Amino acid sequence: MNFLTQKFFILATLLLLLTAPKLSLTRTADEWRTRTIFQLLTDRFAQTPGQENPQLCSDNTNEKELRHYCGGTFSGISSKLDYIKNLGCDAIWISPVVKQIENETIFGVGWHGYWAQDIYQVNPHFGTADDLKNFVTAAHNKDIWVMVDVVANHMGPQPNLTPRTDEYVKAYNPFNTIDDYHFYCPITNYNDQGNVEYCSLGAPDVPLPDLDTEHPAVVTELNKWINWLVKEFNFDAIRIDTVRHVRHDFWDAFAKSSGVFSIGEIPSGDSGFVASYQGHIDSTLGYPLYFSLVNLYSNSGANMYGMRDIINNNRKFYNDTRILGNFIDSHDQERFNHRTQDKVLTRNALAFVLLMDGIPIIYQGVEQDFGGNPTGRDPFNREALWPSSYSQSTPTYQFIANINAFRKVLPTSFYTSLSIEAWIDEHIYAFRKDKALIITSNYGGNNPNRDLVIQGNGIWPVGDVLVNIVKCEEKITIDGYSNVPVKIDGEPKVLYPANSLKGSRICGL
Repeated sequence: MNFLTQKFFILATLLLLLTAPKLSLTRTADEWRTRTIFQLLTDRFAQTPGQENPQLCSDNTNEKELRHYCGGTFSGISSKLDYIKNLGCDAIWISPVVKQIENETIFGVGWHGYWAQDIYQVNPHFGTADDLKNFVTAAHNKDIWVMVDVVANHMGPQPNLTPRTDEYVKAYNPFNTIDDYHFYCPITNYNDQGNVEYCSLGAPDVPLPDLDTEHPAVVTELNKWINWLVKEFNFDAIRIDTVRHVRHDFWDAFAKSSGVFSIGEIPSGDSGFVASYQGHIDSTLGYPLYFSLVNLYSNSGANMYGMRDIINNNRKFYNDTRILGNFIDSHDQERFNHRTQDKVLTRNALAFVLLMDGIPIIYQGVEQDFGGNPTGRDPFNREALWPSSYSQSTPTYQFIANINAFRKVLPTSFYTSLSIEAWIDEHIYAFRKDKALIITSNYGGNNPNRDLVIQGNGIWPVGDVLVNIVKCEEKITIDGYSNVPVKIDGEPKVLYPANSLKGSRICGL
């Protein structure tokens, strides 16, 4: 290669590097464990600036309207990234982005993203492919990672046609032959895993055509698609819908093909069953813990010893509980604030989720005290966020932001350690992670005025001062026996050595 040729080659290479799309690094499970995820529904989070119609879906009792598109877009998300960042969340889980079947059904249309028609096209209701790429780039520029929700089990419904016929399947891309689907049958027995995996979700009049995920051509196409989707839009992780409806070993190649962190939905309280998927995908949503914690923290009559049982049971079955997705609300479950209107209980549940082993997930609206009224469930728990005016001053928003700011100054040892039970009785569950002590209860607004002495076991030196980061004026001195004397008033306490917070600006230190 002569000098001029070499010089041209170097300049061409530099130009290519400068103009190439910005690619994120492949994010590992270890990296994801330090993140706090904000779950949003694209259609319900924010409308495109300058094109807003704030009246759309502002009435949460209008079920017909809630089952149709409300106008949220990728550009809308881009415009509200600071709302998420200021909450302290550094990852976003967005709803599925692919083009949906447009059929009208008794459940409305596929605004939520789980009724695909063409998995290689972006949902035009949300914007263009470039809008999606621009959103991901804007998020990355703010050090916010993006997890995309994906579906590999089924396609969208066509209620006026017979399933698995040529007329039926021709609407889909790329799965447009009858051999791409299982023979139609409704799921009738959720205790029969074969029935769950082979048959179709959906109502009898609105079946979701079930992909034949044993067919080699279907498997190859799905693996090809997930690899393309992640690379094309530079996603940092995938959240996988309806995992239990597909055979376990299908997920091995699918997750590997994505090339990024994977977390799956298996809505069961059976730790052994849910944990059985962690060998095939990186992690799962923490449903067994969820079902326990929402009961324990929304019900002052519940016995906190149940928390010890579920934590021990999870550790028995899971490969790693430190990367489970922890939450108190989701688009599929009853709003926590519909279970109870006691905000003290909400703060206790949130403190647990944000600091217990695992990756915390905040579903849009939790920070605004949404209750999903009138029923607390789908579709009323899928509220549009714009009626809140995106307030950053609500007490719950500030509470979450405060704990997330604390999470960001914690050492790696906090995230790699397992929690250790520090105190338990009927109403209180306290745990230690590294040098943090988190005390929660289900007393709610009923101040119990209790004095406790929690054993320090030498973790904190005698005379050391712990500050409560959710109530900075409260400082506790470690007694002469290395124990922690605390007054329980019903509010959660997040205690940490004041000396270790110097320079962090947490509590002004």
